[in-house]
Amino acid sequence: METRKVQITGRSTYVISLPKTWVKKVKISNGDSIGMIPRSDGTLLINPKLTERGDRFGENHTKSINVEKQDINEFIREFIGVYLAGYNIIEMNFKNPVSKKMRQSIRDISHNVIGPEIIDESVNSVTVKDLLDASDFSIVKGVKRMYIISKGMYTDALNAFNDQDKDLSEDVEIRDNDVDKLHWLICKQFNLILKDVFFADKMGVKPQEALSFLLAARSIERIADHASRIAKNAQKITKKTPLHNKIIKISNEVLEVYDGAVNSMYRRDLNKAHDVVEKSKELHNKVEKLRSEIVSLKDADPETIVSFVYIIDSLERTRGYAEDIAEIAINHYFVS
Repeated sequence: METRKVQITGRSTYVISLPKTWVKKVKISNGDSIGMIPRSDGTLLINPKLTERGDRFGENHTKSINVEKQDINEFIREFIGVYLAGYNIIEMNFKNPVSKKMRQSIRDISHNVIGPEIIDESVNSVTVKDLLDASDFSIVKGVKRMYIISKGMYTDALNAFNDQDKDLSEDVEIRDNDVDKLHWLICKQFNLILKDVFFADKMGVKPQEALSFLLAARSIERIADHASRIAKNAQKITKKTPLHNKIIKISNEVLEVYDGAVNSMYRRDLNKAHDVVEKSKELHNKVEKLRSEIVSLKDADPETIVSFVYIIDSLERTRGYAEDIAEIAINHYFVS
């Protein structure tokens, strides 16, 4: 860290010199204008270029992916990584002509994330551009939207389980993609906040607050996964058993914990968050007791028993993730 003494020129102008090494690095010349932004914590942010992007990331918004072999799974992992890093344009260059299967995979992954669209194609390359300004969609609203979708999934998964409704089960599984899309967008937004403090200001959120919502989004995404898992296993249970009503009862209690956790975060309700954590710990014992009752299904076939095991396991994991959100809400309460 370097220090500079403040000098006063005239009656009201305070002057400090800029470090020479930094000036050369960012290529500031005589007569250039620089932006200065006072921060809420008392610091002063100096932007070497008068743009809306604090780290000048926009000058390097294109990322190329060189694909040596047309391994679809490997490609998808790299594509998601580049997307989350916040690049606006993704150029995919293939060593060999792009296969029909690979082109379809590129279309599919482009549709499974928010923003990117194919803008150019050739025999050996495909270019995708993110048409969405990520700052237009608030990270706070994004997490709330994830919660609303996942709560609906969870409720419908239980209804599908109780009513043996296969169509409803399948619909729950489809909606899991919507939660994944939002989760990826929120991860991308958080990475952009780390790169660019202007981006956080544009969304009206502090970096510390953004971390709380990112952590909550991860737990919500996993809750949605388990709602989908409950729906999937519900399809394999063809008749009602004595466990059905008990599972529905405890599932509703898990949902109450989930509701309470998210609400305590958005309302900054510290006491509510503590209550949710305590209630969740008590609920853990009920879920474990329910798990032990699986042995009572003496006449059930092995597939049904396994499905019950998975459903109860998903209830326990959902309870755990809801408790995590309540603990995040407690930490979030103290973010100034």
